[in-house]
Amino acid sequence: MQSASNWRPAGALQWPTLRKAGTGILALVAVAVGLPRASAVDAAEPAPAVRSAQPESLPDFIYCRLEAGEKTIRIPAGEYRVVPDNGTHLRLENLHGVTLDGTGVTFICTETTRAILAENCTDLKLKGFTIDYDPLPFTQGTIVEISPDRKSHTVEIQAGFPPAESATTFKHSIYTPEGELRYGEYHNLQLEVLPGNRLRIFDLHPNKDGGEQLGDTVVISSEHLTGRYDPHAVHLDGCTGTVIEDVTLYASPCFGFYEERSSGSVYRRCVIDRKPGRLHSLNADAFHSKFARVGPQILSCSAGWMGDDAVNICGSYHVVTGVEGDRVRVLAKRSLDIEVGDTVQLLDRDGRRLPEATVLAIESDGTRTDADTRGLEELNILPPVRELLKRSYLITLDVAPEMAFGGVIGSSSRMGNGFTIRDCTFGHNRSRGILVKASDGEISGNRLTDSRMQAIKVAPEYIWLESGYSEDLIIRDNIIERPGAQAILIGAFGPWPIHRAIDIINNTIVSDVFPCIEIQGLDDGIVEGNSFHRLDGSPVDNPVWTH
Repeated sequence: MQSASNWRPAGALQWPTLRKAGTGILALVAVAVGLPRASAVDAAEPAPAVRSAQPESLPDFIYCRLEAGEKTIRIPAGEYRVVPDNGTHLRLENLHGVTLDGTGVTFICTETTRAILAENCTDLKLKGFTIDYDPLPFTQGTIVEISPDRKSHTVEIQAGFPPAESATTFKHSIYTPEGELRYGEYHNLQLEVLPGNRLRIFDLHPNKDGGEQLGDTVVISSEHLTGRYDPHAVHLDGCTGTVIEDVTLYASPCFGFYEERSSGSVYRRCVIDRKPGRLHSLNADAFHSKFARVGPQILSCSAGWMGDDAVNICGSYHVVTGVEGDRVRVLAKRSLDIEVGDTVQLLDRDGRRLPEATVLAIESDGTRTDADTRGLEELNILPPVRELLKRSYLITLDVAPEMAFGGVIGSSSRMGNGFTIRDCTFGHNRSRGILVKASDGEISGNRLTDSRMQAIKVAPEYIWLESGYSEDLIIRDNIIERPGAQAILIGAFGPWPIHRAIDIINNTIVSDVFPCIEIQGLDDGIVEGNSFHRLDGSPVDNPVWTH
């Protein structure tokens, strides 16, 4: 075991850098009309013939070739500035067996809304793209004043970043002069635009102090929109067998790669990074999977400097408001993702796991009542999530569960089971490295550095109503450095066993936060072969806690 002093420091992680586009008058004219800049690749391999005398936009280039029946479309290398249409810069619908090869392509989003949406596609492959935003979905500025009570600070926006008036309250992070994340937990703050391109950030939480200092840099979300806003950079909706390979993201208004109601996606050698001069990459999660029948394969990817988790794989819980025999009344989180025939997880309000059940029938039951609203106020669910609980349903099960108001139900078929996260590098982010709420999965061979919460967390989250509990997981051969909380947490929201058969084997952990591994609510699992050292290289006493 190496001592901590011999470990590679955070700054030594080798994140890839942006390819340089061509320069010169021709390149500037090409960008202005939407054509790619000239590059060495263009010189070696002529671009496909243009179908019109008028210059094509990148979406039009792709759509023309799709209409011609082409299944493999190679886009000429260069930089493309793309204008969104109804909130999306590139929309791909109902494609089957299509490959878009964007090797050498830099895709510049000109508004802070979604880059690519793929809907109802099968065996789609996206390859080689670099995606960035101009204007950026965040701005950054230097702290020039801190109030005596430390509940406000004033920043002067740095040259080259979006102006102060574009800032929004969605995300806020503080970085040291050395470029390291200092703090990212100020929420529900207020903004005031001041003369001189300055921004006053105030109403900071009375019980929080991020340790900010004069000269630190604040990164805060911003927006530039002329029309509709849709979050995320690359969004898969209802797709099967998608492969996203060698795609690099340098910015996103929210998540980087987001998939919902999709199955069997593969992310291979994808990169999320900050560009030189920027202290931030994405505003939220790097990889976020929701409602997947078969979970994603995230392989040899890297993600750093984002405003939230590196990975989140989950489904949704819906709140039980009453039970009458085998009929359960629920308030759905947004829409109900449970279908007849599904196996469902049931957890009572105190976190107790009930036997799984099968759905026999579903019927609409109107909307939330005043009594529902009063009951929800007593639950430990985040207020914005409570607001999503608007429609009620009656679900008939093959059992008659005993559950109190505030219990939850979720589909076992749509939470990302069968996932793999292997040989990835994640870190330098404000929250978790890997957050998993699914079963039959593997987390192996990854390196996680400087995640400010847990490096690896396996747990349903009641406050977010994100399902579910996990079974048959292997967490092995990972290297975890300097987590801000437990290196590995198997968690529950009650004292009851809910997880089964989770093995934690041969992981290397360097941390001064204890316990290094904490296990709550696990029935049957193996913890063996793990090594634990403090940052100074000394051994750790009692590194594993179980409840």
